[in-house]
Amino acid sequence: MKKDDIELLREIQKSTEMGMHALELVNNKVYDDRFSLQLTRESIKYGELHDRARAQLLAGKQRPEPENKVSKMMLSASVAANTMLNSTTSHLAEMMIRGSNMGMTSLWKVMNHTPEAGEKTVSLAKELMDFEENNIKELKKYL
Repeated sequence: MKKDDIELLREIQKSTEMGMHALELVNNKVYDDRFSLQLTRESIKYGELHDRARAQLLAGKQRPEPENKVSKMMLSASVAANTMLNSTTSHLAEMMIRGSNMGMTSLWKVMNHTPEAGEKTVSLAKELMDFEENNIKELKKYL
């Protein structure tokens, strides 16, 4: 497995883990059933994409990226602080949109620096990007 494939797959894995963790934190604060359903759908898809990236790494005899506990703690603290005074659906949707944008930016950076990544890996990364863009479109309805 090429170095570029490993790097891109690990970024996909990291991005989807952060998305799943953010959704878990935010969904506990949601009181709108439609919004909660949207977030649950997103979480399921993140899990699917995460598992596929992990499977590709394992098939290439590579170790998946270990869980970044510091990043998860920082995300947890950020969500707690950002929702302490305002946990409206609109505010939560805005937070999730910002998170999706951050994930897409990180993924684009890695994609631009891994030109030798294979078609299967790039396809998975693009699928994640399309998914993030669709999430943003859907979340805008709750602003």
